[in-house]
Amino acid sequence: MVKRIILLTALAALLAATAVEAVTAGKGMRGRNLARSTYYVTQLRNDKLAVYEEHGYPVHRIRERCAGRVVERWTYHELGLEFTFDETSTIVETRTFRPEDRRENIERFPEYRY
Repeated sequence: MVKRIILLTALAALLAATAVEAVTAGKGMRGRNLARSTYYVTQLRNDKLAVYEEHGYPVHRIRERCAGRVVERWTYHELGLEFTFDETSTIVETRTFRPEDRRENIERFPEYRY
């Protein structure tokens, strides 16, 4: 009888542990990246939040610190847009350029794939 109770307790603990792991975002580098990007989105304010809601997460996000100012640039190559934000998350400059479909370039030159 005691063996059955111990066995059932161990089985319940094992099932509970696998259920918790299934609920979490993931382990390793991929899970940490997902957690960081999710946390970053919750901290967005002002114009950055509006741009994020309209265009999504920026693939190319560069943060520069120069002459006591912090400037962040979000570039969307597929849309041909670049947004420049200051320290208070307000848009300083919006630049448009010819959109680039980088996937098309990869498919055009298959010998350069890795």
